[in-house]
Formats: sequence, C-alpha cells, structure tokens
Amino acid sequence: MEYSTNDFYLKFKTIYNKEGKFIDYVLCYLSNSFCKITKMNPESLLGKRFSDIVVDNADIPLYKEIYISLRPNSSFKVEKYIESLKRWYLIQICQDESANDDTMFIHFIDIENIKFNFEKNAIETYMNTSTEVSYKDKIDLYYKDKLTGLYNRNFFEEELSRIDISNKLPISFIVGDLNGLKLINDAFGHGMGDKTLKRVAEIMKASFREDDIVSRVSGDEFIALLPNTSEEIALKIIERIKKKCELNPLDYIKISISFGLATKVVENEDIEAVLKKAEDRMYFKKLKESKEAKLSIINFLKTKLQKITYETSSHYERLKTLTMMMAEKLSLNETQINDLMLLCEYHDIGKVGISEDILQKTGSLSQEEWKNTKRHSEIGYYIAREIRSSATVEELILSHHERWDGNGYPGFYKEEEIPLTARIFAIADAYDVMVNDRPYKSRMAQAEALKEIKEQSGKQFDPNLAKLFVDLMKKKQEAV
Repeated sequence: MEYSTNDFYLKFKTIYNKEGKFIDYVLCYLSNSFCKITKMNPESLLGKRFSDIVVDNADIPLYKEIYISLRPNSSFKVEKYIESLKRWYLIQICQDESANDDTMFIHFIDIENIKFNFEKNAIETYMNTSTEVSYKDKIDLYYKDKLTGLYNRNFFEEELSRIDISNKLPISFIVGDLNGLKLINDAFGHGMGDKTLKRVAEIMKASFREDDIVSRVSGDEFIALLPNTSEEIALKIIERIKKKCELNPLDYIKISISFGLATKVVENEDIEAVLKKAEDRMYFKKLKESKEAKLSIINFLKTKLQKITYETSSHYERLKTLTMMMAEKLSLNETQINDLMLLCEYHDIGKVGISEDILQKTGSLSQEEWKNTKRHSEIGYYIAREIRSSATVEELILSHHERWDGNGYPGFYKEEEIPLTARIFAIADAYDVMVNDRPYKSRMAQAEALKEIKEQSGKQFDPNLAKLFVDLMKKKQEAV
C-alpha cells in the first residue's frame, strides 16, 4: 500500500522551564500513515515527552539518533535505510515557522524508488562507459556484496536459473540467518555489526567448495547454492560452519547462525519451492535458536566483563545483600525484588562496549574517555532488552546512573521520575564501590562512606532512601 510522503510525519511542541530553558519536546500529533506503517499505537505516545518515548519505544525508526542530535530551532536532513521497514527514507527535521508555539515536525519521505533507480542506472552507466576499469571489476560492482565480498542477490537469482538443469542434480540450498545482529547493532553500533557480518563471510568462504555459490541476500541472511550436492553432504557443511563459528568469536561477540536446508533431487521439482522449503526450515530453527543465542551472547558478555573490569561476582553478591536489606524495610513486592536482583547482576553489562584501555586505566579519565564510559548505561539498555525475565530491567539499567538532582546520565530522569529500584540500587552501588579497593583508588572506612552518602542526600541520592540506608547500616554495625 502506498502512502503520501507528506502524510508520514510526527509533530512535537517544545516545552521550556520557568527560566525559559529548553526541557524537552512533547508529541502532539502522529499522522495516520505513520501509525499504519510503524504499527504504533497513538494513544500510548501522544502527550509523552520525546525523552520518554526514546526510552520506552527504542524500535521506532531513528528516534534515538534524532533525539541525540536535536536542539531547539534546529533543522537537518538525513538519508537512512530503516531495517524494520526495509526501505530508504529521507528524514527531515524542521520547525513550523508559521506557528507561534515552537512546533517541530519530523517528516519521513520514502525514497526507496529514487535510491533503487539511481543505483541501478549508475551501475549500468558505469559498466557501459568506463574503460579504465577491468571487466572483472565491473562485474564485481554489480554482482558482489560490497561489505562482505560475497555474491549478492542479483548474482544468486541469475545463477539459480542457470544451474537448474538435470546434470547439476542433486541441488542443495543452505539458508543461514545470523542471530542477534540487531542486538549487536543496537548495543555496540553498526560498525561492530559490520565486523560480525564480515567474520561470518570469512567463515562461509572457508567452509564451501569452489563451485558453490555463497551469497548475502539481505542484511543478516545468507544463501548457499550447492550443485551436485546431496543433503547428507550439505549437513556436514553446516556442522563445519557451526564449529568454525564456535572457534572464531569476534572480540566479545559469540557468532550464532540458524540454518535451513532443502535439496532438489528430481528434475520436475520446482526449484523455487525447494528454496522456499529451506527458508521456512531456517525460520523455524531461528524461532527456537534465536533467544538461546541472544542469552548465550549475554552470558558470554558477562564472563568477558569480569575479565576486563573490576566487577566481580562478589561485588554482585554484596549489592544483592545491600539492596535486599532496603527492599525488606520498604516492603517491596515480588516484581520489584526481582528487578533489583537483575539490576545487581546486569547493571554494568554495557561496559563490554567500552574500550578495555579505558576500563583498566588507573589514572584519571580524560573528558573524552569519561564521555565514552558514560555510554555504558545506554549500551546496557539495548543488551538487556533481550533479557525477558523482566520487562523493566532495561529501563533500570539505563537509569541507574541518574541523579536525584537531574545531573546524572543519560539525563532523562530526576527525583521520583527515576524508578524506585534504580534509586535504591544507586545508593548500594555507590557504598560498595567506596568501601572496597579499586586499582584507581583506595577504599574508604565504612563511617566515611556513610558520611558521603548522607552529604549527597538530595543531590546524588533520594534523600529519604539515603537516610534509610544510613540508619540501617548503623544499626547493622551496632549489632555486630
């Protein structure tokens, strides 16, 4: 279904504090086309602040990138391929100069056809007119995937019709889909996602034979076309690829691919139907393997984190003891307790996306290094979205470095806007860090740490929770 590009937009109103300082944007309108295309419910979004929408609806196309770049009275354009919609869009941010209420629009203009025709024409022109480049280079331009060096969909579809002859039987298809690419892209950036795809391509190239056709046909999907190959041999190739994936992780990324296999054995069998069978089998496998693969990545990250930082299992256990002490006094419910336990375990998982040199530095961090370190809350948020034990743990990870006075990071919340469990955790975490040795600082005495908690009451910490924590710790010390 086609939609008018002028009708695919959102409208925001700028809000300021009493001093006239910019605070945020409030969503006041979503076009019908935006709701239909993105399948977003307007009732759940209208009237919300942009910062809240970014946290609660991170899957909305380009919201996070727009929010980071946005400033009052700013305007810009950017072309972006939106993976969830499988199309290119020109995203235009502009102010409504005719309005007196500081209204801002975000327009999504579909340019898929323009992009496709431009690239197709450019390739054809290049192949017909360029004399300085070899014929092989021209063919590679049209038939090779630029990122991985594998064949692309153009080549695969042409080979599919060419190879569908009787003397090539049996013909096997291996369809593979990389698990967790969205998690990798969201948590560590598309640069790491590209590196992962390149590593998969390297493994593929080393696993197939010279006559096999291996293509990257979409973002995370690969198809191998194997002439004169039985199902039994194809299964052995799949096992070879899986073993190589296990033996060749990329930094902190454990590579997992779901595979589907189908084989054409008789001449009158429709080759497209055989390919469809392989794809269906892959999707079925992915349903079972994707969640397991994501959890495996997360557990792999936890192990990696303990090796590159000073966050040990004993630190997690101490945090659980401190937070449960407060939870009991506050009579938290089962869900809140579960959230706290998960937060203790996963709060710094995002540090796996920070340079090891920064994490292990014993001296003071530079301004740029500190800026990079603060990204761990956001990275952890995207990783934790794959943990379905709790629907809110990702928000808690994102907000566990927020401050009561609003000067924390990422800077979305202050005071009671910060989730209660995150406020409890912040005090316990700060205390445990202060009273235990770190390579970059000596530990404090318990009395000195409690004094620091008290002094930061109403600034870094919730004043009521800070008082409760100090009182509980003093009673605990007196009881010893």
